[in-house]
Amino acid sequence: MKKSKTVFVFSLILIFFNLLFYSFQIGGENILTIVSDFLPVICSIIACIGLNTAFRSFKTFDYTKISWLMLLLGIVLFFGGESTYAVLEVIFEVDMNETFPTLADYFWLAGYLPLFIGLAMTIYAYKRSGFPFGNVKMYSLISAIFVIITGGLIYLLLIPIIQDTETSFLEKFVYLFYPIGDLFLIIPAVFMIYITSLFGKGSISRPWKYIAAGFISMTIADILYSYLSWLDMYGAGNFIDVAWNIGYLLIGIGAFYQKELIESL
Repeated sequence: MKKSKTVFVFSLILIFFNLLFYSFQIGGENILTIVSDFLPVICSIIACIGLNTAFRSFKTFDYTKISWLMLLLGIVLFFGGESTYAVLEVIFEVDMNETFPTLADYFWLAGYLPLFIGLAMTIYAYKRSGFPFGNVKMYSLISAIFVIITGGLIYLLLIPIIQDTETSFLEKFVYLFYPIGDLFLIIPAVFMIYITSLFGKGSISRPWKYIAAGFISMTIADILYSYLSWLDMYGAGNFIDVAWNIGYLLIGIGAFYQKELIESL
């Protein structure tokens, strides 16, 4: 069985396990906290392994390989955030609802820059390669759709945070950074689906379909997290964690598909 299919099956098992624990809260609150904190660590490790595999499969150290290195670096920083969050809450018993932003947030915030650079470099590499690049109007349409959707969600859910006089400027900045930063990842990732679809083979665009879906899943989780955390309604076993875990796993699956695509070519 190909590694991508193996990872896909393993991912389904992990998500089923995740939903099972969250639905029935097996083992009580302490076990639920451990599972909810360390499961994202496992999922982010899978994404890191997949991206490292894809990065190493490129033989020439060019724009494309560097772009995958940037994607790997970004997810490694996200892994640092997940690990730090888990250690602070489980080992040091820090109340994460009372301490915001935490050290983990700075890892997550730092991860956005290399992720955006990696996606931008990938698009640039395809553009300078001379391959079909599509219609400019399509890029404008894709951007407009995601800006409108994300902007609408931000307006409905996060504007109250901006207007809250009891929330500090730093807290407001971090709450809003996640969904807005996600927008800068979703749009270029969807661009890559469109660009690779121009080659006429579904297998070429498949990696980016998974990666884009992963970023979209994370965006949904980030918007809901910012809103629920502000309301003090976020805690261990919240189902929005599943969206983060799915996001990491989809990115990992996409990366493994990319490796297999390179080998097949």
